[in-house]
Amino acid sequence: MSPVTAGTNGGVTWRVELEREWLLPGQATDGSVTVTPNKDMEIRGCVAALIATEQWQTTETDGKRTRTVTHTEELQRLPVVLSGPTTLVGGVERTFPLQVPVPPLGPATFEGTVIRLTWELEIKLDRYGLDPAWYVPIGVLQPTALLKAGVVQVGEFGLYETADVADNRLDGSVTLRPMPLCVGEVFEGSVETGGIRPSKLRAIRLELIVTAKATVSSGLEEKILVWGYAYPPDTTSPIQITGRLPTTCVPTIELPHGRADATFEVIFDRAFDVDYNLVRDVTVASTTEM
Repeated sequence: MSPVTAGTNGGVTWRVELEREWLLPGQATDGSVTVTPNKDMEIRGCVAALIATEQWQTTETDGKRTRTVTHTEELQRLPVVLSGPTTLVGGVERTFPLQVPVPPLGPATFEGTVIRLTWELEIKLDRYGLDPAWYVPIGVLQPTALLKAGVVQVGEFGLYETADVADNRLDGSVTLRPMPLCVGEVFEGSVETGGIRPSKLRAIRLELIVTAKATVSSGLEEKILVWGYAYPPDTTSPIQITGRLPTTCVPTIELPHGRADATFEVIFDRAFDVDYNLVRDVTVASTTEM
């Protein structure tokens, strides 16, 4: 995505400029639309619309085989009138100011396979006959403030920096800060353990996993490994954690047909035996901006 896009479509050369490429819920973003028709054109108006589209996957069985089905639904369409009736002169540029409003609760962009939420800005010249149009991919962020405000239902300790963990005869606590974690940002923390230390260890793996699922009948689920690190088996408690999340846009999110939740897992990887897993809920934002 880029704050400037340009091209030709429908007999019109388009140029769309926005002050930023990733938008914040509840805040409007300024920009402009420049159109150059290849011939004179009478229009009833120029209209922009910010459109959110949800995508989710399910399985269907016909008795012989099972197949994956992808469903798509337009969730929101926010139109903005940029111009009333006017005449566009062939070969002459015409620029309209643009302000893109974003709903206060998003939803945020989510780049998954089983569930997906995308935004695009549609610009149309309304005229008799076929309307020339141009489409610009847009990103909407999930701020930490919205998650802290409880907009998305999360696990019991998903917003706490420290949470207790336990598995079999091994227990302890996992601390991560700042919470919510944010894509593209640095985080730190520690793992403290007590009880009986597992035998036959090959490594101690730390993983941040986002589980995305379609919350409908026969909905699919996927696990997205966002961040991971392995420590040698003789690493002692407390284990110090430092890292940076990649910029993959997979925030904690709740949609009409799906949701995504995150967990931080401490895996005691054992050779030829059952692993010990210490798991805690976390939340993931896509920006710390307000």
